[in-house]
Amino acid sequence: MNYLKAAIDVFDIELEQLNLGLSQLKKNGEFDSLVDHLTKTNCRIVVIGMGKSGHIGGKISASLASTGTHSFFLHPAEAYHGDLGMVSKEDCILLLSNSGETEEILRLFPFIQSNGNRIISIVGNMESTLAKNSDWVLDASVLKEACAINLAPTSSSTLSLILGDCLTVSLMKAKKFQREDFARLHPGGFIGQRLLTTAKDYIIPIDSLVIKSNLPFDRLVKRISLGGRGIAIIDEEDHQGIITDGDLRRFLEKWGRESFRKNAIDVMTKDPLFVDISTSYSEMESIFVHKKISTILVKDHDLIIGFVRASSLMNL
Repeated sequence: MNYLKAAIDVFDIELEQLNLGLSQLKKNGEFDSLVDHLTKTNCRIVVIGMGKSGHIGGKISASLASTGTHSFFLHPAEAYHGDLGMVSKEDCILLLSNSGETEEILRLFPFIQSNGNRIISIVGNMESTLAKNSDWVLDASVLKEACAINLAPTSSSTLSLILGDCLTVSLMKAKKFQREDFARLHPGGFIGQRLLTTAKDYIIPIDSLVIKSNLPFDRLVKRISLGGRGIAIIDEEDHQGIITDGDLRRFLEKWGRESFRKNAIDVMTKDPLFVDISTSYSEMESIFVHKKISTILVKDHDLIIGFVRASSLMNL
């Protein structure tokens, strides 16, 4: 059996059904009012789903919560056994069900209605009880699942997930959710480090690395070796520059013995690149990549206070 073909067929079927879902979304005349309501009221979104729909709902809720919309996932069985106490009257309820007739979902209706909550549904049957009792409906109906027996949630669950992303991203836009907001909610891990850290967090002091521009070459070599950083800095009123151990090697290759008749000013890289102490990780990363350099000097109020190595950024 050609299993690769079966895998490719999954892509073909799901893409076809997603295009159908896109056509359905384009006809949704209530989507803007839904986003407006959620933005203006700034209510929490309580996401509820059973089975595979519950797994999709959990991801949708997590995406909402991490992008500026208060949200949490509530399992319908747990809800029916006391966790409905977590739902306030101002909350909006997002219900997921492919059939729209999921028993565990429908039996929550009396509470939701008596509590006065508005209902959003992501549902695969527009004629279902759930669809007919929702304030806003996102149509997740598909003509075909991607599984061989056309039963396992595949196309339908993928479409439901994307509709959740559509809502999440639309709310981000409506609330003007920015990178700074994202960083505040993601302080840990690689993403948080990239967004929150600046040159100040990676700076290596240069106090012992500053030399005079007239320092003879032989003493320059010794200073760079003893400094343990493979670098020297010239910071004078008329001369600012940087010398790395790589500069020394290239200078020796070019001048040979004649190098020892030269001074530090002859070796240094003039007008080196600088960044401010508040420069972000991502900005420094871009400079290192595009300029193809490994070291960059850091200034604070026009004073050189240290440098950052590209390798330091990679050690997150």
